[in-house]
Amino acid sequence: MSKLEEVASAVERGKAKLVPGLVEEALDEGIDPVEILNKGMIDAMSVVGEKFKNNEIFVPEMLVAARAMKKGVEVLKPSLAGSADVSIGKAVIGTVQGDLQASRSRISVSTYRQKDSWKLLRIRQLRLSAYPHF
Repeated sequence: MSKLEEVASAVERGKAKLVPGLVEEALDEGIDPVEILNKGMIDAMSVVGEKFKNNEIFVPEMLVAARAMKKGVEVLKPSLAGSADVSIGKAVIGTVQGDLQASRSRISVSTYRQKDSWKLLRIRQLRLSAYPHF
């Protein structure tokens, strides 16, 4: 199993204690930090998202995997800082006032923040009456 596959597997299984060490080992082997992020962690979260969509796992398992990815990104951040010179896009994320599913917004925000090249504006407590065209 390659180091990227090990990182992906650990993220997918939510092994937050293992992920930072595996990411460090991948960096030591000379693997590009962007590749570790994209192929090791984001791809693993795509698998987690697909499993969630198919009702194979539930929100707690998805959050555990997201925490594991966050631990890995903390190790990668210093290496990624130099590679994100240009913004690739902007995202606006909001939660409707009274929505009990605000955790979805937090998951989306953390996913976008994994790449420093996104400009992110988070709006809390949107009121639909202020936006009649929705």
